[in-house]
Amino acid sequence: MEFMSALGSQEDAYRPSLFELVAQEKLKELLQPAVQYVLAIYAQRYPRLLLRIVNNHEEFYALLMLLVERHYLKEWGGSFAENFYGLKRVSTAHLDSIKFTSPVNSQSSVPLTKREVIQSLLVLVGLPYVKCRLDLLYQQTSGGSASSILGDEQEELETEELNNPATTTKRKLMIRLKRLFKRVYPILIFLYYGSNLAYNIAYLFGKTRYYTPWLHLLGLEVKRMSMNDYRAYYDKSNESNSINQQPFSLLKNPLGVISTVFSKVIEFLKVLLPMSIFFFKFLEWWYSSEFSRGGLKHDQEGENAIPPPEKIKPDPRGVKVPTTPNTCPLCLTNPINNPTALPSGYVFCYTCAYHYIEKHGRCPVTWIKVDNGAKDLTKLYADVM
Repeated sequence: MEFMSALGSQEDAYRPSLFELVAQEKLKELLQPAVQYVLAIYAQRYPRLLLRIVNNHEEFYALLMLLVERHYLKEWGGSFAENFYGLKRVSTAHLDSIKFTSPVNSQSSVPLTKREVIQSLLVLVGLPYVKCRLDLLYQQTSGGSASSILGDEQEELETEELNNPATTTKRKLMIRLKRLFKRVYPILIFLYYGSNLAYNIAYLFGKTRYYTPWLHLLGLEVKRMSMNDYRAYYDKSNESNSINQQPFSLLKNPLGVISTVFSKVIEFLKVLLPMSIFFFKFLEWWYSSEFSRGGLKHDQEGENAIPPPEKIKPDPRGVKVPTTPNTCPLCLTNPINNPTALPSGYVFCYTCAYHYIEKHGRCPVTWIKVDNGAKDLTKLYADVM
């Protein structure tokens, strides 16, 4: 990722392009449905253990990302998605003091302070969780898909409750707050996405150092990681491993060993979670592609498959079958008017088939006898032809 071009950042080799920043945002958006899909699959096998987690998926995912993001912010100075694309967060005050924009970075950046980590967690984990909950609340208050069916019925019921003297003050207050939320929340969502879009455009043209308003509020910039950043992390990791590998290290410092193992597991998520996303997308593509249908068709054509019935050939004494599809063999009308099938399988106009069967008692194409007359005629519908 260090070699990707950045529009408008020729003077700063460590300024990432907007495409890198948008890519890591998209990766962050794909994590939640991937985790939810895996939990839903395994909850069918172990409902007693996982059903409660699936029902409270938003809280579980927020707690999971709190642990993951906290680790990456403390160890790498960036979120999980940012670190996946080789990015980090650096304080603007620190950059101004050392003039970070020089193309040569002789030392690794200063780690984020405890306050910056907490503020970043509020934006990375807290803000999406609150937005998700507000989205669900808005769907409930607005009626969701049912509002398009019921129309203003819910509004009329609430108005009647407000005008009813028997309605409690608490209930009236709840109705007014609900209506206020329904009017205000779409405006807040517009400002939320509109501000992000405005900052993205300004960042693209080099008018701001931040690609989101939240980073501007925190005073943090996103930069590309340098080789010194990677070297500093791996030196620290090797030093920690050498200490834990000493004899009786588990007895002397059990918390340190557990912390190291936990860090290794979270570091493995850098490989596991993207792989789960790609695998999830592959399954979506596979089950919606022709390969899956072809495989099922191939299985049906095995030894146990029931062969289709053979087509009855036309009799030389009967009428000729038209070469154009959806054409009545008797009157040559295209398309067939009120299509009706005979026991032989051939389709005619209803009036043509009825009069021919009543007069001749046989199929006009195959000359197969129709014993029950018009009772053997079968109506065909256009959506199944």
